[in-house]
Amino acid sequence: MNLYLYIPPLSAHPPSCFKGLITGEVRRYWLQNNLEDFQQLLSKFIERLIARGHTLQTITPLLQNAAATLDNKAVNLRAKPNDPDNVLFIHKTFHPHGIQRKDIRGLYQRILEPHLNGEKMTVAISRPTNLRDILTKARLVLPDGIDVHKLVQQRKDK
Repeated sequence: MNLYLYIPPLSAHPPSCFKGLITGEVRRYWLQNNLEDFQQLLSKFIERLIARGHTLQTITPLLQNAAATLDNKAVNLRAKPNDPDNVLFIHKTFHPHGIQRKDIRGLYQRILEPHLNGEKMTVAISRPTNLRDILTKARLVLPDGIDVHKLVQQRKDK
């Protein structure tokens, strides 16, 4: 029985979700373990992904990208954080047959980037509405006279 419910290979998730899963898990294993434990955990992770239906041929490039990301970690730590006022955000809902993130980035780099001075671009992809969103809408309704912000502030003051 495979209790590790990783994204299955035929899922309608954007490819970036699976890539992010692998990159995040590899990074977490690396940061929280010694080399021996890291190797064992990574082997188990690969076995679980294969048990979920993925193939070694599809997982290998993603693992190599995750390793390259870890290698570049020292370079990323030295980079200055982006000024939020100089970041262009493009937000769209994912569709398996729609325009992909890499295509949007390519258009940006070819057309807009030469005309913008040092501004960065972030493409944010959200998942579409699903049945769970429609069928199980739950909202917290507070009784009259209760202000959550005041309660939090009182707790901080103690």
